[in-house]
Amino acid sequence: MTSRRDRLALGILLLACTAGLTGCGQRSPDVAPLERAKGELASGHAAGAKFILDELLSEGAPAPALAAYFGEAALARGDLEEAARWLDPGNFSEDTRAHGLRMQGQLAMARGNLPAAGQAFDRSLSLDPGSAALWVDIGRLRYRGGEQLQALEAADRAVALGPQQAVALQFRGQLSRDSQGVVPSIRWFERALAAQPGNLDIRVDLAATLGDAGRAKAALEVLRGEGGQAVGHPRGEFIQGVIAARGGKFSLARDFLERSGLGKEGVASALLLSAIIDIHEGNFDSAAQTLDRLYGRQPDNGRVVDLLALALSRGGSEAELVHRFEKRAAGPAGSNYLRTLVGRAYEAMDDRVSASRFLDLAAQGSRGLSALPISGGLPEERDRIRSAIARGQSVDALGQARAFARQFPGSGDALALLGDALLASGNRDEAAQAYSKSAKVRKPWPLVPRMASSVNGKAAARYMLEDFVVANPMNGEAAAMLSDAYALEGQWTRAAALLDHAISLGHGRVPWVLSARSIAAAHLGESEEALQYAIAANSLQPMNQSAVRALLGSLPRDQLEARAELSTKLRSLDRR
Repeated sequence: MTSRRDRLALGILLLACTAGLTGCGQRSPDVAPLERAKGELASGHAAGAKFILDELLSEGAPAPALAAYFGEAALARGDLEEAARWLDPGNFSEDTRAHGLRMQGQLAMARGNLPAAGQAFDRSLSLDPGSAALWVDIGRLRYRGGEQLQALEAADRAVALGPQQAVALQFRGQLSRDSQGVVPSIRWFERALAAQPGNLDIRVDLAATLGDAGRAKAALEVLRGEGGQAVGHPRGEFIQGVIAARGGKFSLARDFLERSGLGKEGVASALLLSAIIDIHEGNFDSAAQTLDRLYGRQPDNGRVVDLLALALSRGGSEAELVHRFEKRAAGPAGSNYLRTLVGRAYEAMDDRVSASRFLDLAAQGSRGLSALPISGGLPEERDRIRSAIARGQSVDALGQARAFARQFPGSGDALALLGDALLASGNRDEAAQAYSKSAKVRKPWPLVPRMASSVNGKAAARYMLEDFVVANPMNGEAAAMLSDAYALEGQWTRAAALLDHAISLGHGRVPWVLSARSIAAAHLGESEEALQYAIAANSLQPMNQSAVRALLGSLPRDQLEARAELSTKLRSLDRR
């Protein structure tokens, strides 16, 4: 028989073995420090988590029980080599195996090996099918792989499994921002932050979204919350820089941007902000260099193209501007702003014939479908289909677009291209269906006018524009276009308010916006304002038909000679 002392010792030994993370024979880590490390990781404090894990390891905790968390901390810091050292061997304790496999999947995604990521996530899912965080990872993988509709399904499943889990709510907010707009996504980020107030990543996501919704004060309050750690976070500094730039404080914006360090890291949004600051400060050569670097990475980004063209124009590089962007300006992807810049560059080069051609194109407004931005790696397929549309080969374009959509049935980009091909072939109903499915994934502004043109009835089109403007109040072009819809209905007060909003957002040098504001002022009985807006529009683009009409309509009746000249000019423009 064993003694009472022997039975007690045996009971303690058995307790140690069953409570251990790796079984009897290895010392288990202290639960409290491990939970603190996991909490630090969940809050985005990778350095703090690593410190705790290092302490546990030095005190004798078994490496397999900590490997998954060491790998997670390294991934959060962007140290893939360190992450691989802990994750590649797959030496995880039984209790942490599902989490370790999930981290292996994240590492594979970071390396760009999507099939390996999918295999790791599948193995993790077999061990822990109820993990909301894992479904978030699966959703991110699907999104990167072009299965964007399936990514949305994964996000919804993550929220269903973890309705109070911050990472699931944050991911759903990010998808909502893409598809529904900045304002609707705010509530998701607010819920995520309420679930985990110490998470810096979620805090800056919410602050950035509030800033993009025009709520600068609320954005700054969020950054300063929970001890103000987000204020000094690189993304926090960047957000403050964007807010300062929007307020016209460009020197302060530069200070915030430099403190963020994101420009030196080559982050695209930081490069764009740096260039905008340079343009406003008159450093056009510097702006052009930065934008050229960004253009090399994002050749389809119309805003980058327009800003680069502006920097070249202001910097006196008209020949380079023409050489680089003449072809784009002449095609469907060219904005009216780019056409104007190319036309003025030709004027500076004393080529009046070429200048007139591009200025006329700009005065006529957009023709056809411009290229939608592509979120994935599918530019070649997009270009082939768009080229067929531009050449009027609608049957060929539609066949290619249908095949492309079948190949990538969950891709919002493929659905948008299918909508373009259907619209070009005259099939508005099917185009509307394709656009609607695409918008569930991502609804950038260029998609909205297409959606509006595919539906039946002006009221339905106006509703789409209203929905977008409410969700994205800082989009001046959308506000201006919605004003057009109100003007057609005779709602001049609303139209004028939207045009004033668009002008405040930087559209004060867009001729058709100023012309529309002139017409709205005239209908509201504001004759002096109508004349001033019309004069401003004509000074920007004298050959713009809408600007000429606005000036003709606002000139006093007794200005007979000027009115006769404008009438002759308008008849000449109408014949073109």
